[in-house]
Formats: sequence, C-alpha cells, structure tokens
Amino acid sequence: MIRRAAGRGTVQRVRAGAYVGTDRWKALDATERHQLEIHAALAAVRTPALVSHRSAAVLWGLPVVGTREKRVHVTFVGSSGAISRGAIARHAVDEPAQEASLNGFRVTSAARTVIDLARIDGFLTGVVAGDAAVRMGLVTREQLSAEAVASTGRRGVRVARDVVAFVDGRSESPGESLSRVRMRELGLPAPDLQHEIRDRNGFVGRVDFWWDDVQVIGEFDGRSKYGIDGPRSATDQLWDEKLREDRLRATNARMARWTWNDAWLGAPMMERLWAAGVRLSTPSRRTHLL
Repeated sequence: MIRRAAGRGTVQRVRAGAYVGTDRWKALDATERHQLEIHAALAAVRTPALVSHRSAAVLWGLPVVGTREKRVHVTFVGSSGAISRGAIARHAVDEPAQEASLNGFRVTSAARTVIDLARIDGFLTGVVAGDAAVRMGLVTREQLSAEAVASTGRRGVRVARDVVAFVDGRSESPGESLSRVRMRELGLPAPDLQHEIRDRNGFVGRVDFWWDDVQVIGEFDGRSKYGIDGPRSATDQLWDEKLREDRLRATNARMARWTWNDAWLGAPMMERLWAAGVRLSTPSRRTHLL
C-alpha cells in the first residue's frame, strides 16, 4: 500500500521503511527534512547513540560546506555497531562525548561537533562551522581548544587544532569564512575583519575585510547583504548599498568585491584583490582549489 502511494507520488520515502506525505515534505526546509531523516535513522539504530558530525551541525544551525553527502551521522561508545551502512554513518569512540539535547535529540556538544567536523571533513568545513558557532555564542575559543585537546590521538586532531587557532567569530557569513580560508591558502596577508570606515561626515560603514597598509577594502557579495532576502525591497537595498559604496570610494580606499563562486575557486577572488593592491605575504600553500 505504501509502495503504491509512493508510486503515485502522494508519499515521500525518507529511508527504508519510513515515509512522509509529499505535501508535508515539500513544505519543509533542508533542516527540517534532515531532522526527519535523523528520526528515521535513529529508529533503525538499536545501540544508544548521539547525533554527531554533520547531522549535529544541522541541529545546531551551523553551516556545513565541502560535500553534499547526506548520511545521518551518529556516534557510539565502543566498537559495537560502528560499521557504517547505507544512510547511516556510524562513528565509534572510547569514552562518552560531551552532549546536549536539541529538539528532542541527544547530540554532541557544539564544541565537539565543530572539532569532529574539522577532524573528519577538513580545515574549510571546520572553520566555516567554527566561525559561526563562536559568532552565535554557542562556544568559546577556549571550549573549542579544550575539546581539541580531549581529542588528542584521534584522526585529524592536528587539523582541528589548526582550525581552533584560525576561528574568528567576526566572520559574519559562511562566504566570509570561506574567503578567509582561501586567503590563507593563497598566501595573502590576513585582513582586519569588520573594520569601521569613517569620512569627514562620520561613520560610513563596516567592511568585511580591510588591509590598512594598502588601504584596500574587501567585500564578499551575498544576497542577504542587499536585502534581497529581507523585508525591504531589493531596489531600496541596492540603492542604499550604492550610496554606501560611493562614500567608501570617496575616502580613496580601493575596493575589491567577489562572490561565493569566486572565493570557492580562489583564483578569481585573488585576481580582484591583486588588482586592488593586495599582494602575497607568503608563498601560496599547495592546496587544490575545487
């Protein structure tokens, strides 16, 4: 009966043996859909487990970049049942992890979640999540550092420690965090973040990135910056941004702008910064840019 309903398109398969009405599924956002997937996955897991890694990040509201893998991640104590199968990625630990309760789920703490992401998914993913966690007040740098120390001896802990040293809650979006990571990989000098620019009439605005020695402004262009996703009209927000940029340029500062795709590829962002006057401070790291 369920299979016939699925064939007719009236129900959506969440995982083997778990379905939800198609209309309800379409009304859910990505976070809500993953919560349903977590519910379905945990129903199939007999060993007590914590929601962890990417799945815990979703529940904490942390951005996750770097892969489109959508398995539900859980963490067990001990090796029993730690073999990943199908839609469930299972992680085994020797000792219980710090945990919290979110929306009825037992999940790894925010600090543990960031460190796990850094260890397993790498520097970029860890920084994007870590910047957001600090900015949102979910963790402190000290808590991240303590969790990294607690992970000594585990795979990827050196990357996690590098992430902790680099995390900065002043990054206000995943795009800004991505940009900072690419700047480091490309050997560009570290900018000041959320720098205030003033002219003779007073405060002009805060800019995403600022290189004082060369008087260069760097701005990551995201839709929300222009109010396109906000309550005001896009036209009004674009006009306000134009006036702001006119005042910024009138200070004689040079400006470079780039998009998510520019930062993801790395080279286009670097070209814009190079043209504005930002120069390499160290030889670029041998990092493959996707």
